[in-house]
Amino acid sequence: MRRKNFFQYVVFACAVLYVYYYFGVSDYIYSKKFEKDFNYPLNRNIQPLVTEVMLGRKPSVEPINFYPYRFLTNSRKCYTLEKLDLFIVVKTARSNFENRNAIRQTFGQENLIPGTIIRVLFFIGSDDVHSSVQERLNQEMAEFKDIIQMDFHDSYFNNTIKTMMSFRWLYEHCSNADYYLFTDDDMYISVKNLLDYVNDNAFSKNNLGNEGHSSVLDNGTDMILLAGYVFNSAPQRFRSSKWHVSLDEYPYDKWPPYVTAGAYVVSNRCMRIIYAGSLFVKHFRFDDIYLGIVAKKVGLEPTHCPKFYFYKKNYSIKGYRDVIASHGYDNPEELIRVWNEQNAL
Repeated sequence: MRRKNFFQYVVFACAVLYVYYYFGVSDYIYSKKFEKDFNYPLNRNIQPLVTEVMLGRKPSVEPINFYPYRFLTNSRKCYTLEKLDLFIVVKTARSNFENRNAIRQTFGQENLIPGTIIRVLFFIGSDDVHSSVQERLNQEMAEFKDIIQMDFHDSYFNNTIKTMMSFRWLYEHCSNADYYLFTDDDMYISVKNLLDYVNDNAFSKNNLGNEGHSSVLDNGTDMILLAGYVFNSAPQRFRSSKWHVSLDEYPYDKWPPYVTAGAYVVSNRCMRIIYAGSLFVKHFRFDDIYLGIVAKKVGLEPTHCPKFYFYKKNYSIKGYRDVIASHGYDNPEELIRVWNEQNAL
């Protein structure tokens, strides 16, 4: 009887330890309080450094986060002095040929709205340069001349690299747009609704966070806007989760507020502040979280816009009249159908 009870205790103890480990209970217990303790390398006020970069000066502290990758292709879409109203950055994967073609037929049309100057580019990583996918991609790039390819491995956990390399390209080659829309290649986008939104909401300095009292944010009258579907959430500590984050990676119990990466819009000055800030903020593998951390460090507070849907909003003709972005359009034919219906109204 005693042996049976002992065996039961051992099984129970093992089960408790398994649950304790599997669900990351200790990580939840020992997480630091975000509101009280948040800091992230560089562990200092980086706003003066951002100001120095934006003024073209050598920063007084060396950057800690410059991605050592090259642009394998380029574009002349911004090689003029004309002021752009909107630049659309599409994060895409090499093999998503149909998605890109659907975007070119829908919200990626640059002559979509008369009197409005819009430019669109697809940003993509690389892999085996001798593969059949790359050969087909080379043909696509030669035909449309709207793809910026970079020499890092294209994978889910390299999305931060893709995002910040696109910020770098914009900062260096196309800093003459009023607004920049960043979107995945499986999104429905209404450019008209987006432009209506940014034109109707002249956020200049009313969306700055509590740290937004430095010259990088206060200098000048340019609008500062970072908007999309804003999340306030906590790190996932479950060991088996795709999104598991250890305390070594991020020791706090909450994330900074962040816009979901599927689609978000930034103003010109905001684009430049985020890129300059990223030079002094340690890399993090989830791109939307990383942008949230950078925004926190430079004093930007993301603006929640409910017209951006991080999930796939159920479609109806009337229900989509005010939608700016909706996720889940990985079927190119569906994107074309929905977009055509909305734009026939």
